[in-house]
Amino acid sequence: MEALEFVKKLKERVIENDNKVYQNLLDTTIEAKDPVWQGILPTYKAMNKDQQAAFLQFLRMIQVNTLSHILGVLDGSTTLSESDVNFILKTEGKDELINGDLQDIFLGMEEM
Repeated sequence: MEALEFVKKLKERVIENDNKVYQNLLDTTIEAKDPVWQGILPTYKAMNKDQQAAFLQFLRMIQVNTLSHILGVLDGSTTLSESDVNFILKTEGKDELINGDLQDIFLGMEEM
């Protein structure tokens, strides 16, 4: 798998698909058992459509920032601590590294 394909699939699964799941849950859930959902559902339901859309955009922004940070860690541009840990990301059976520019590729997709 090439770096571009890896990032596209991550973006689709982690951001686009999950964002749709969150929106569906917020729109259709009547009663929640999870305390976090119990706290947000009444607030979300009380919002008008524009406010709900803004809230979902905010959730998406959090998802984008989180994935960007993770890709930065894999690339080596963001560290987990003071120690110099470098990650090597390859696909099975191939020697070519796919990390190094993952965060840049992802952020480039987000700018489109």
